[in-house]
Amino acid sequence: MRAKLEVGPEGRIAVPPRQAESLGLAGGGEVDFVTARGACALLVPARGEGRAPPWFAGSLGALTVPEVVQFVFSSLKTGVLLLAFDDGDAPRADRPGELRRKSIYFRDGQVVFASSSEPKDRLGPVLAGTGVVSEADLERCSRLVRSGRPLGQVLVDEGVLNAGQLYEAVGVQVKEIFLSCFLEAVGEFAFLEGTHGEQSQVKLPERTRDLILQGMKRLEEAELKRAELEPAWGPPSEPEITIEVEAPALTPPPGPGMRARQRVPAAAGPFETYRRIFKHVHAALAKVEPDAAARLNTWLERLPDKRRTIFENVRMSADGEIDVAAILMNVTASGAWQGAAARARSLEALEEFLAFALFEAKNRLAMPDAERLLREVGRMQVGKA
Repeated sequence: MRAKLEVGPEGRIAVPPRQAESLGLAGGGEVDFVTARGACALLVPARGEGRAPPWFAGSLGALTVPEVVQFVFSSLKTGVLLLAFDDGDAPRADRPGELRRKSIYFRDGQVVFASSSEPKDRLGPVLAGTGVVSEADLERCSRLVRSGRPLGQVLVDEGVLNAGQLYEAVGVQVKEIFLSCFLEAVGEFAFLEGTHGEQSQVKLPERTRDLILQGMKRLEEAELKRAELEPAWGPPSEPEITIEVEAPALTPPPGPGMRARQRVPAAAGPFETYRRIFKHVHAALAKVEPDAAARLNTWLERLPDKRRTIFENVRMSADGEIDVAAILMNVTASGAWQGAAARARSLEALEEFLAFALFEAKNRLAMPDAERLLREVGRMQVGKA
């Protein structure tokens, strides 16, 4: 439905002033009200009489934050990822004010901004936590904040920070909001494609790929800390498989960084999705190239040494199958990554191989078939096929 949004008393379609301002609708205005049955609703500024921008949404119980971010990054999308988190067993849709909300803005797959409803994620606490601004200056300048004059502008006007320091502080704030999302497991997400908040963009020193690995590292550390605090009779851990790794002949016994026995999480979820995607891409390519598997294996055979170990003894079979569990095993056995970080590196490697496979498909297939394949792969990546 389309409605005129008014920031006013009860009985009207209204949102709190802070959220209205973030939408660019502090004074009210025309909006599109988009709903997903049984899930979330999106309020977005209307764009004339044209079609609403593309979007997809779902539950974090089906796709985790890292998986959604990985898809946005790998598909080079521009838009905003809206996240709503809940601390209970299920999202409290009847009490939306109790949800914790965060938004991550992307441009061509790169993180350019983030916002949060949590007080600890606001600019003031971030500046105080990093020691850039004293508590006294922060308290004094906070009293001068008003609509149209945010804290950052006040700090610069009052000479507490210069423009360069403010830009750097906003970058730290954006990064912390982004990384904190990786620790969330319960809630809902919605990605709204298109440009949003261009005036607030910052250039982070890290690329999204590096931020994803940092987020997975933070998640792994949280999982280890939680495991240390759980009693021996606590809930069962994630299903695991045990893999024997034999050290090569004429090498010393495994040291602290290399163990002869590794415990690797069972390859499921996104790994199974990648297995299905590769088989689908191979089937499409095999219709025009009988040696489709051999063509795709050429990428694996030309990898540099540092990356070759990840795909050691991994090749696509004649029917398009690829042993994704072996990739996870190779990454874990290297000793450089463990737990969640190993899964993240394995998925990153699979995404690199998929980028080549799709490149080859686009070169060999007729344009309509290639475009259809890309759409099908996109649907598979978000669990819609």
